[in-house]
Amino acid sequence: MRKWIAVCLSLALALTGLGALAQEDQVVLATVNGEAIYQQEADQLIPALLDYEYIQSAADYDAAVDYLVRQKILELKITELQFDVFTDEEKTAFENDAQTEWDNALQEYVGYYLSEDTDEARAKLTEQAVAFYEAQGFSKQVVYDNMLLRAATDRLAQYLLGGYEPTEQEIDDVFQSVGANYQQRYENNIQEYEFMTQYYGEESWYTPAGYRGVIHILLKVDQALLDAYSALQAKYEEQQSMIGAEGAEPDDGATAAPDAEPQEPVTPDMVEKARQDILDSVKATTDAIFARLSTGESFESLIAEYGQDPGMQDEAMLAEGYKVHQASVLWDPAFTEGTFAENMLSVGDVSHPVIGMHGVHIIKYLRDVPAGLVMTDAIHEEIAGYLLSVKENEAFTNAYAEWEPAFEVVRMQDAIDLATRNANEALREVEGMDDADAVELPEEAAPTATPAT
Repeated sequence: MRKWIAVCLSLALALTGLGALAQEDQVVLATVNGEAIYQQEADQLIPALLDYEYIQSAADYDAAVDYLVRQKILELKITELQFDVFTDEEKTAFENDAQTEWDNALQEYVGYYLSEDTDEARAKLTEQAVAFYEAQGFSKQVVYDNMLLRAATDRLAQYLLGGYEPTEQEIDDVFQSVGANYQQRYENNIQEYEFMTQYYGEESWYTPAGYRGVIHILLKVDQALLDAYSALQAKYEEQQSMIGAEGAEPDDGATAAPDAEPQEPVTPDMVEKARQDILDSVKATTDAIFARLSTGESFESLIAEYGQDPGMQDEAMLAEGYKVHQASVLWDPAFTEGTFAENMLSVGDVSHPVIGMHGVHIIKYLRDVPAGLVMTDAIHEEIAGYLLSVKENEAFTNAYAEWEPAFEVVRMQDAIDLATRNANEALREVEGMDDADAVELPEEAAPTATPAT
């Protein structure tokens, strides 16, 4: 059996309020202790099951009915154990929370579509929001009912868990096991580590050795000066590359195409002059910064006064610094080079002015980033939550296996198969589905009600 409780609470909104759909003329797909499960319930649930990859096809009514049967047994068991009985004070708290959540949903809708901020426009959009949400099957009552269901299910979960809490040994075992995978992947691959963690935002429990946390003062400079310096640098590097390839110094115009105008070679002096022009343009500021640092002013206070990098306005980033490695691939190479310059030997060292693609940097070596597997509070909490969910799945699975035989479950297989055939046909028409993608049915579906097994 699938570990269905893992998505049970997440699908609760798709299930609450379905009792209102029960009508005498609706198709019954199953019963649990005589309580009907209707096709419209499965129709409403299937999109959520697809989103959570619980099923692979919108025609999988068998799986949807299985889920609804389990959900019905869960609800009946909650009622039997009286976990859905709440005090007046608890109900009032749920009503207040439901009102707040409902109001927030309406405000979000209004804020999204509001073009003219008037009382009349807001009132009209609020009416539209109520109609929109109700058309989707949601209302303040549904939110309230969902809160009751979640609270009741939480009570049942705590009852089944019997006070279980993950031990530190269990948490550390998971940390070491999963952490070893991170280490194997990233220990000698700085490029992949940076792309996955800094570019794509993936979390890693392992940090390769050699990272420094740095903060900096960025001084913007005239773009024309930067462009001229960059162009000369690029041209000089191109010349040097051609010299290495041909094994000789080029004469004036020797490397140009036959019909092209001869070009003056770029010399190191030309590059240095362009570099010095940039440094001179901010010399008064850099001199003032270094003078104030020499008197004991904090680097952080000077960032606030002079710095022009928005990233350095974030308190967390300012406290930890940018993570830079000598083999980093995501940073401006000039910034990386400045971080590991000859005078940047110890925590607290400050670089000379460094020219990068965004301006002039003055970099402070803030800290050495801890390397290896590091258990943070967030990772500890994540692992504990994971272990708790595993235990909870196991507890619900075992409990359900004990509960199920005590309930009379009847599946209307002919109705389920008919719903499946109709859905397969609709998918073929709308999506051009191949026969191979259709949910398979028995060759001859028996038109009888059969007990679930």
